[in-house]
Amino acid sequence: MVPTIRPHSLGSAIALAGDIGCALVVLCTTPDQAARAGQVCGPPADDVLVTYVSPSAAENLPLLQTSVHPEIDIATSCHVDIARKRNVGLMLARLCGWRTIMFLDDDIRALTASVVSNAAALTARFQAMGFKINNYPDNSVVCHAYRLAGGTQDVFPGGSALIIDVDRSDTMFPPIYNEDWLFLFDAAQRGSIALAGVLSQLEYRPFARPKRAASEEFGDVIAEGLYRLLHEGGDVIDATHAYWHSALDRRFQLIDYIAEELPLRQKNAPVTQCALISLAAARERLAEITEQACLSFVRAWRADVDVWRKQLTDLPVLAELAGAAKYLDLPTLDRGVNR
Repeated sequence: MVPTIRPHSLGSAIALAGDIGCALVVLCTTPDQAARAGQVCGPPADDVLVTYVSPSAAENLPLLQTSVHPEIDIATSCHVDIARKRNVGLMLARLCGWRTIMFLDDDIRALTASVVSNAAALTARFQAMGFKINNYPDNSVVCHAYRLAGGTQDVFPGGSALIIDVDRSDTMFPPIYNEDWLFLFDAAQRGSIALAGVLSQLEYRPFARPKRAASEEFGDVIAEGLYRLLHEGGDVIDATHAYWHSALDRRFQLIDYIAEELPLRQKNAPVTQCALISLAAARERLAEITEQACLSFVRAWRADVDVWRKQLTDLPVLAELAGAAKYLDLPTLDRGVNR
């Protein structure tokens, strides 16, 4: 399952699917992207689906309370787009009766068929198998800045390269940054996530757009707050108004600490300046987030998980990829199963 907006970057995923001998599902955002992805994928094949998941695709998904939460910009957020694609991928897997799927971003490298096969075999013991991204880690803008300031920043397994047991994966990706962390929350609570290896990700510039930091802030607060609870032995029920007050206060302290340390630790003036501008954007967004917003989002998310689980039990098993795509009214292209 490859959610993408960059059809030209699909080469590695296409080669990997061919080496493994498994189906390939490419989920684009627009018709033009899907058309270009179809050209990259080559001749039609019954085990290849290239389509696009537009905002209207949400009509075929369960109605999610998080999608209408005031903190979510449903119309323009890239985090909404990736969550929608991954949720469509989950439903496709159920409709096809697949046992194991892998979500793979198009910028992941150093992945081989043997590594994937070995990791997939571990789903007999674990619900999800993730990978550690060492070469250009997949962190938020604030976390990248923290690392530049001398902080020790770990990387949690996420959706960029994630193998899951379909039958046991009964949660969804909410429309928020760190949607993969929330998808994995129940599995993490059960200790049912394992690392399957180390991968690399293509380099990108985290501080190029301050708006990126702002768009990530709410999701970072929610995910970091919930996983801190797990680390402390708590549960979602412990995420009270008072807890979120403390979480927001800790976040302000973190951003202010990074902003103070960066000029002292980092001698690359242009990078430091860009990082400070992004931190300012994140802090400005943070000032808009309230304890009640965090509390209401978490409640909406847990209600969505319940709705999602019921929806999954009502899905038929159609076995064929073409039939699954038709069931979800996914737009078709003039190639293979998409005709």
